[in-house]
Formats: sequence, C-alpha cells, structure tokens
Amino acid sequence: MEDEPRPGRPVTACEDANISKILVSLSDDRQKTCEVISTETSMSRTSVFRVLTNKLNKKKKFSKWVPHLLTDEQKESRVNFFQKLFAEISN
Repeated sequence: MEDEPRPGRPVTACEDANISKILVSLSDDRQKTCEVISTETSMSRTSVFRVLTNKLNKKKKFSKWVPHLLTDEQKESRVNFFQKLFAEISN
C-alpha cells in the first residue's frame, strides 16, 4: 500500500542541515524557546518544535530542552540511589 503523490512543497525541516542549525542554536542556551530558535534558524516554530521532539527526542522540562530518554548510566545511577534510600528507610 502506498500513498498517492500530494501537491505542495515537500517537508524540508527535517533535513540534516536544519537539524544541525537547531543543535548549534540549542548548544548556546538550552533554555531557548522554539520562537527564538525559529528566528535564529529562519524556520517556522512548528518545524523547530517537530525537529526537537521527533528527530532529537527532546522535551521541555523546567524551561530547558533535555533528552527524553535516559542513558543506561543515568538509569543505573537512579536505581542505585533509590536502593540506598530504601535501605536507609527500612532500617
């Protein structure tokens, strides 16, 4: 099953060049809003948001763009912390 060709302009926001522009902008300050990044990169706010959330797997937490998924090291650190906490509480 395949979609029929659609009229209109193809989506270019998710090209590597645009993704790298967003990463460079975000590396300066993780607290930037989509609006500020869109101004710096000459992309629409919705395109910037789509790239941040879908392509780069980032979420806005506490006014910062952070990776949505934890690394294995971060997961292990959290498990160890809560095991120690649980051991202290149960004693």
